[in-house]
Amino acid sequence: MNLLKGQCLCSSVQYEIEGEPQLSFLCQCRQCQKITGTGHSAELVVSEKVVSIAGKLQGYEMKSDNGNTVVSQFCPTCGNPIYKKSAGFPSLLFFHAATLESPNIFNPQRVFWASSSQSWDFIDPELEVLQKMHKK
Repeated sequence: MNLLKGQCLCSSVQYEIEGEPQLSFLCQCRQCQKITGTGHSAELVVSEKVVSIAGKLQGYEMKSDNGNTVVSQFCPTCGNPIYKKSAGFPSLLFFHAATLESPNIFNPQRVFWASSSQSWDFIDPELEVLQKMHKK
């Protein structure tokens, strides 16, 4: 079984994921743009059952573009966003790929909310583009 590890910028928060992500994607919604400070977020989706987290997290609750309540979990020391949890997908966690120890393993499969894209944010045109993220 694959073990993925990651941490925040100051290493106060560390996590391990046992297994492969269920989905990896880029999201261009305005919330993700603001959370990351760039044109999109790069995220991998895993079941919360395969995750262990060490360290204190702080959450910020917001409404997503599709109306779900989303909590962005971040390190209260360095402010680094670690993952999000959506009421629309209650058993899943959406980790920010850049927090992985080896972020080069991230391979996005899709792009969500491309309708909110910024003209200066260039992404791979070969990726499947979906406007919204729906339950499967």
